[in-house]
Amino acid sequence: MTLSQAIIKRINNLMIEKHIENPYQLALKCGLDESVIRSVLSGRTLYPSTHTMFFIAYGFGMTLSEFYDDDLFKIENIDEN
Repeated sequence: MTLSQAIIKRINNLMIEKHIENPYQLALKCGLDESVIRSVLSGRTLYPSTHTMFFIAYGFGMTLSEFYDDDLFKIENIDEN
C-alpha cells in the first residue's frame, strides 16, 4: 500500500477505535476544517503536511510518533512504486 493509503487506513481505524463517527467530529477534535479531513480521507491530499498530521494526531489524543507507531507504516508495508 502507498503511504497515503496507510494514513487513510490509520485514521479510519482510529476513528472506529475512538468512536468518532464522521470527518466533521474529527475536525472538531483536531481544530482543522472539515474539508481538510475529507481531503486526506478521500486521497485528494496524497501527502498531508506535518502540520495537518500533527493536529489529526492531536485530535486522537496522541503524538505524531504514536500515530505513526503502527505496523501499517513499516517500510516493508509501504510501496510507492
